[in-house]
Amino acid sequence: MDASGRMPLKHVAGSRYSNTVAALLSREGEVTTKVVKAKVGNRWNGKEVVTLLLDYRGDQITFTEELVSSIARTSDEEIMTLLLDRRGNQITITNEVVKAVAGNEGNGIEVMALLLD
Repeated sequence: MDASGRMPLKHVAGSRYSNTVAALLSREGEVTTKVVKAKVGNRWNGKEVVTLLLDYRGDQITFTEELVSSIARTSDEEIMTLLLDRRGNQITITNEVVKAVAGNEGNGIEVMALLLD
């Protein structure tokens, strides 16, 4: 909990409660890189929470090389497809991003194929 008694959004975004995330998104401020990274690591309903983040606060998310690399390292092809479809014009695939995909032990092959397409 923060000083106001609320749970920080970055912790809720990593939970399985996407409806709670939607409620917080309608009230809270800026969506930070930490929130997006926490969300991408969500194994229960990552695509749903990423969709909420993009729908409610997508204009506040800056897709830096660090953020794209983190997403590429930890996400599955479903999340990467969503991001490329919705914000592909803001995502640059650099050497660091390709290295991150290569380090994605769970879904690297699928994500690399998606990036090559």
